Amino acid sequence: MTAFRFSSLVVESGNRGYTRLSVGRLADGSELSLPLHVVHGATAGPTMLLVGVVHGEEIFAVDAIRSALNAIDPRALRGTLMAVPVANPPALAWQSRNGPVDSLDLNRQFPGSGDGWLSERIAARLSELVDRSDCLVHIDGGTTDRVIHYTFVKTAAGEVGGEGERLSRAFGMKYLYRGPQAKGSLTSYAAERGLPCVLAEIGGGTLFGDPTYLKRASDGVLRVMAALDMVSAPKAEVGEQHLLTRRTLVRIPEGGIFHPSLGVDALDRELPKDTLLGAVLDPYTLEYVAEIRTPYQRSVLLQMRVLPRAVQPGDYAFIIADADSTVST
Repeated sequence: MTAFRFSSLVVESGNRGYTRLSVGRLADGSELSLPLHVVHGATAGPTMLLVGVVHGEEIFAVDAIRSALNAIDPRALRGTLMAVPVANPPALAWQSRNGPVDSLDLNRQFPGSGDGWLSERIAARLSELVDRSDCLVHIDGGTTDRVIHYTFVKTAAGEVGGEGERLSRAFGMKYLYRGPQAKGSLTSYAAERGLPCVLAEIGGGTLFGDPTYLKRASDGVLRVMAALDMVSAPKAEVGEQHLLTRRTLVRIPEGGIFHPSLGVDALDRELPKDTLLGAVLDPYTLEYVAEIRTPYQRSVLLQMRVLPRAVQPGDYAFIIADADSTVST
């Protein structure tokens, strides 16, 4: 098998490589670059692109990608894995969703522009990697105070959509949600280029120190690779799965201090309608000014706030799916 080449990086078959992909020079004189890890197999096969931290506060992906990379033997790998554990270094440095330089959401800038805003330039560099790939796995996640656990199956036409759903199921999470692509997202660009995509939403909050969820994430990556015949499958079997088609994103209604009513054990659980999920306390009057309750007869928590925190109106709070929207496949 021939060597892998990208930019200045050369990786011989059955080996690993690492480089930094230059984006540009910043005002303070430092160089902005993206980390690229490559595992180049000993025999031919697909090329998978694995990406994390598109949003700077969603750092669970870093450990998940590290764990997956460490589990792969390049001599036994069929094909090539390219991994970018931090796609948005400026946002990571500020622990912010959007880029601190231009206030743009990187995940709405694809395919980007080499002479555009800084976030557009980052997107353009990542798009070069998409163009070299056969499959994309994007690990999104929760933040320090929000946990999340489901696979977002992005709709796509024809074989790309069908293969994306097959690989999303292979990742192994209990709940999957099928919904439309967001214009300008990493997965939308990849789908336009003909790549099946997996968008795994996992981790955050109190799950950062939980080895169970870290293993689920890294094993999920390995299962997708196994489904592409790149590696042997992990021993753990995929359990019962539900593909949902209706969900709602619940935002904080009033500013104050959010007090959660349920712990992380409620994640992925089915709850009856009007279950109290949390309330917002006015820290000045010391009165509760808002409550958040489940909206569906059979509500499933896909994302939840698990820690008390000062909040603003419009902040993300919960993603709740309707269990009655499950479709058979």
